[in-house]
Amino acid sequence: MAVTNILAALIGLYFICGGLAILNDRKVMAGMMQSLADQPVLGYLGGVMAFAIGGTILAVHSLWTGWLAGFVTVVGWIALVEGVLLIAARERFLGIVSKLNLDNRFGTVLALGIIVLGGVLLAASVL
Repeated sequence: MAVTNILAALIGLYFICGGLAILNDRKVMAGMMQSLADQPVLGYLGGVMAFAIGGTILAVHSLWTGWLAGFVTVVGWIALVEGVLLIAARERFLGIVSKLNLDNRFGTVLALGIIVLGGVLLAASVL
């Protein structure tokens, strides 16, 4: 259970930081997506990082014993699949993901939802 709590806390902090980044500088976040599309090396390196993070999570934690453990495992799978897609099908994947417009209310709701989810994970990891 300790591994689940550590990973949940780290994922929760990551979600909180990511949500705050969307709220604080939406233009930069949108620009990062465009940079991944325009510069294949950045897309490839991002894919390698996502693949490594997802693979590492799954290597040490592939549990479905409760909602927190299951959520951590799902995040591992999502990161792994994102890495595979960025490496093997970067242009197509980013073409789909770039349709998310973070400059409107959707971006605000998404960012706040991510922050709340991060807070829930962080709180659950210490209980």
